[in-house]
Amino acid sequence: MRIEQQELRVFAAVVEQNGFKRAAEFLCITQSAVSQAVANLERKLETPLLQRRPLGLTDAGSRLLRHAQHTLREEERMLEDLLEIRRGESASLSLAINSVINRYYAPTVVARFCRDNPEARLQVEEMPSREIISAVLMGRVELGIGPFESRMPAFETEELLRETRVLVVSKRHPQVNAILSQPGKALKSVPLLASYIDDASQRPGTGRIREKFSRVWLVRSISLRLELLAAGQGAGFISDQILLDDPMCAGLTVIDKAPFARITRSVGLFYRRDQELSDGARKFIAICREDWPRHVLAAG
Repeated sequence: MRIEQQELRVFAAVVEQNGFKRAAEFLCITQSAVSQAVANLERKLETPLLQRRPLGLTDAGSRLLRHAQHTLREEERMLEDLLEIRRGESASLSLAINSVINRYYAPTVVARFCRDNPEARLQVEEMPSREIISAVLMGRVELGIGPFESRMPAFETEELLRETRVLVVSKRHPQVNAILSQPGKALKSVPLLASYIDDASQRPGTGRIREKFSRVWLVRSISLRLELLAAGQGAGFISDQILLDDPMCAGLTVIDKAPFARITRSVGLFYRRDQELSDGARKFIAICREDWPRHVLAAG
């Protein structure tokens, strides 16, 4: 059994365009060709992929859609790379970084990459740390720089620094004394300010720090999170580098008595183990090895 690229393209179009007719118009083929391609897929896989009325995905269809989208993105990226090579623009870099990397480290290494590769195609996105892992895994970007999970079997990793995240609260918080003296009890009525929260089912049992707080407020902007923390609107984890350097942190204090007040983790480059790196990615990794801002690392 072999799934053809065109079958994946048609199947993805049916879902993304929300219908067989719209998919046919989008792909500039007949509606019967679209129906036949989906029927061929379901016959090959011996399972329904779509619910017809109303249009929806089965569990098998959801899994195939993720595969199709990843495969088609890889094809698109390969074609773009080939076009750039033909034009003499061989370097391209797609990179996701978190807020700390963006603020303290990325300017040095990204600026050198741009100087060394002025014709390169460049895509740099700032994301919450765990979202970076998903973006690299799904092929949205080629490289990630951020904290490593304890197990990342799908990735090649290269550590660049060690970072400590500290749990802080403002001295202006109305419950600051109770939080500092009895955090286990007091934090139950305090919201946690975070940039990202994963599915609770992925972290079962007592390992979910979110359960130590009254609720979670998701605020992606690091500047806004710091503003809210400084105003006494909750507690939150921030990098020790930011706590040391940012004037907005002057009124924040570490909740030392909380057993989870400090979380040290490895931070570095990672990319999919099963993917051959582009020329631009290899050049960027070499720059990080040579030119990572060690003075910032030492200060942290």
